[in-house]
Amino acid sequence: MAKQFAIRLSLIMFAVSVIESAVTGEAFHVALIAAGTKAVCFFVIGLFVGEIARRVVEENAVAEFADITAPSAVQES
Repeated sequence: MAKQFAIRLSLIMFAVSVIESAVTGEAFHVALIAAGTKAVCFFVIGLFVGEIARRVVEENAVAEFADITAPSAVQES
């Protein structure tokens, strides 16, 4: 999950950076170097954020499962 998130985040950043460079009129090679650098940085950020998200989801799933499978304390009247 973390790797997929990182890939998507880096591709979005690459596209945004290329569009920004095209709008501002930067040279082609300068734009590609900047876009590649930003994509790599966002890939690393995406790995960290994706791993944190995976752990949060797993912890919540374990807690929900424990709540569901725990014997209920419902009193019948």
